[in-house]
Amino acid sequence: MKKKLLCILAAMLLPLLLGGCAMLDKEYVSIHDYIPSEQEVKAAGGSFTVQGADAVKSALLNMVYEGRTEGTIVFDPAYEGEPAKDLENACWTVKTEDALCVFCVEKISYDFNRIVTLNEAEIKISYSQAGESPERIIRLGFSSEADGAILNALEKGEKRLTVLIGHSGYSAEDMAAQVTRIYRDHPTVTPGSPLVSVNAYSGAGTQRLYDMQINYGMSEERLAQYKKQMEDFAPFAQLNTIGLSDADLAYRACSWLLENCAITERSTQNSAYAALIRREANSEGIAFGYVELCRQLGLECHIVYGQLDWTEHCWNIVRVDGNYYHVDVTQCANAGLILGFMKNDEAFWGSYRWDVGSYPKCTSTNRFFDFFLPSLNESEK
Repeated sequence: MKKKLLCILAAMLLPLLLGGCAMLDKEYVSIHDYIPSEQEVKAAGGSFTVQGADAVKSALLNMVYEGRTEGTIVFDPAYEGEPAKDLENACWTVKTEDALCVFCVEKISYDFNRIVTLNEAEIKISYSQAGESPERIIRLGFSSEADGAILNALEKGEKRLTVLIGHSGYSAEDMAAQVTRIYRDHPTVTPGSPLVSVNAYSGAGTQRLYDMQINYGMSEERLAQYKKQMEDFAPFAQLNTIGLSDADLAYRACSWLLENCAITERSTQNSAYAALIRREANSEGIAFGYVELCRQLGLECHIVYGQLDWTEHCWNIVRVDGNYYHVDVTQCANAGLILGFMKNDEAFWGSYRWDVGSYPKCTSTNRFFDFFLPSLNESEK
């Protein structure tokens, strides 16, 4: 009797337990952006065999991402859904909710055929003449990965760069600012700050496509000549840096500019090329030249945009022995090394102004004397 009662209770509780598990499954749903996968369809040549609506979208996306202009979708006999309706919806969804398709697909058309018990569709895709061909578009997972693609494009002198990013919150303006930042970190990669126009295209979720037009302000021949000059520029090629301190290297970079570059107020002389090749530059050009010289000597260095005595001015922050210091080569030329070389934030507060949050903090209490005039330092004590 007890065994029979237990069996009855188990039969009554089993659906509840299963239902409870189903409820728990529904409460822990993880939603991700749709990413096309070749495994969702069976592909053979230009033909795709599909078994569901998601697979239809995947097949269309595969065609676009491979730059195909035509293909065939075969609906498996075990297909779940309404093939004609699902295909119509997939064409609309793909063309309007995928950033790559929004950017380059002009039209997706199809001929739907029923052959005995088998359904298939002949797909034709036309692409916009203004858009970059899909196979030339760089595909990235996150916006942080765009830096390498931008730098590579600038190094090659490419006039157009199109990147598709799976997860990005950047606006068109943000991406243009990234190009400027890359240039400022690598000031010899182009003759000057490139003019960039960016068009952004949105897909579902956080998917974004950025189409960048890059203008270097000169012909391809002149740009190639510039790059050759910069490649050949190596003032420290014969310098044996073994045993030299970071402070000594930072000083050598500063000294080279003081000895070889004239300071001008002309706004057009604002590039590393002006400082290093033409040997005449304003504070921005001097600061860019210092960034490049430090790079050649293995030092981390940044350009700072701010003010000196309420006038727009540029200088540098360099890393020496793990600490950051201000270096203003222009100030060194005008007022001497002690006032402009390797200073901390406190020493610069009075006359200088800059966006503190955008640059490394310079808090070291080491002074110019500590590095270069130890005997003077001892006499002060």
